[in-house]
Amino acid sequence: MNGRHIVAVDGGGTRTRVALTTADGRIIAQVEGGFANLTSDFETSRQNIIQAIEAVYAAANRPAGAAPSDIAVLGIAGANVGTGAEQLSTSLDFASVQVMSDREITIAGVLGDGDGTLVQAGTGSFFVSRFQGQLSQIGGWGLQLGDDCGGAWLGRELLRWTLKAHDGVIETTELVRRVLARFGNSPSQIVLFAKTATPQDFGAFAPDIFNARDAGDRVAIRIIDIALADLDVILESLDARRTKQIHLRGSVGERYAPLLRGDFRRMVVKSTGDGLSGAVDLGVKLLQQTPPG
Repeated sequence: MNGRHIVAVDGGGTRTRVALTTADGRIIAQVEGGFANLTSDFETSRQNIIQAIEAVYAAANRPAGAAPSDIAVLGIAGANVGTGAEQLSTSLDFASVQVMSDREITIAGVLGDGDGTLVQAGTGSFFVSRFQGQLSQIGGWGLQLGDDCGGAWLGRELLRWTLKAHDGVIETTELVRRVLARFGNSPSQIVLFAKTATPQDFGAFAPDIFNARDAGDRVAIRIIDIALADLDVILESLDARRTKQIHLRGSVGERYAPLLRGDFRRMVVKSTGDGLSGAVDLGVKLLQQTPPG
């Protein structure tokens, strides 16, 4: 493989995806690594990213020493807050590096240059709409102050409702019993878990919440109903109707598709792109602008 290449990185709260492509964006190798969130755990995220980049070069049988002649575009959760993006960029050895939030690469991959509304809900969440070139954005502020409707938010809510059930404020359902059993039927263990839990730890509960809701568990139904009400307000705030289409992305976002209220549900469309394809597209543009090394 001759010529300069593009490293495209999509790093989120659950995993990091990395693709190595030719100058025109053709993927020649793709790997997955650990989570990447520059706000919640910068150093572990940086190591996970570097390991995944090394792995994609190995998968493509391209020497890691070729990196200084290549370019890289990284969309990483938490890169829009603080100095994490700059710190990560300076630790990478490429001819040109762009570090941005995972929101930006997902917008590029899903919406491109067209109109649409994007609901990205995995471990975390953010929400975007574009209409006639005007971009509106909500969220992306992390679990402590945001990530509404995301997997970590759902998991944290489940633990809160479990403690309410233990205190006799609400009924104890099968889902609550399973959570209590996981922690030895000790609310103190839930509190200790929550003190050090990462967004990934909270997010691990999300699939069980959706499955319990489908089975009729009343606590799961109430939690998802709260999330759906919040999501409805967000879509109204983004004026999603004028964009005429809603893209639901992420492991949690896709579970909301059949649960949206009628008018919004009818606007849901299947996305052809994602964050990684967006990073590739941005990488092609960056390479065209980067002088030969």
